Amino acid sequence: MAQPQPRRGDQGLQQQGGKAPAAAPQEPIKYGDAFAVKGELAAQPIAPRDAAAMRSAEDSVPGVQVPQESGGGFSAAAFMETAAQYNETVGAVRPGQASDAAAKHGINLTQDAVPGGKIVTEFVAGQVVGQYAVAEAPAAQQQDTAGAKAAGSEGGAGHGEAGATGAPGAPAGATAARRG
Repeated sequence: MAQPQPRRGDQGLQQQGGKAPAAAPQEPIKYGDAFAVKGELAAQPIAPRDAAAMRSAEDSVPGVQVPQESGGGFSAAAFMETAAQYNETVGAVRPGQASDAAAKHGINLTQDAVPGGKIVTEFVAGQVVGQYAVAEAPAAQQQDTAGAKAAGSEGGAGHGEAGATGAPGAPAGATAARRG
């Protein structure tokens, strides 16, 4: 009676007694994999609470449309949300978990006035994870924004000149500041 001939990919199965090899555990996406960061932060997986805090910081800055939402570029919050979701899927982090470095040192965003606009810089644990320029809005649009702000339609945390922390229930550690 003839025996089936082994195929190329079956050699590993024969060496393991015919059992399929166990799937290798998938590595989480760490801050050092995605951003130019160092030290303790670089080795930590991006966590869901970190992503939520960055989204809160981005959303709290009036008049700033992050590059990804304006048709191109990079949004640290959008990337962090995707990475945190992946990290949950592979079991590296739990839902609602924050990384140690972000919980200890915070997540924030600054705006620096420059001629013709501002530079927005995003930080996790004091290290830069995103930076982009935002042009000044046309004069008519600035008046509309000022009127809406005066009417209270832009209320909420982070809508001050000096920066503020999130409102109760908002992710801890997210701040926004305006300089200039």
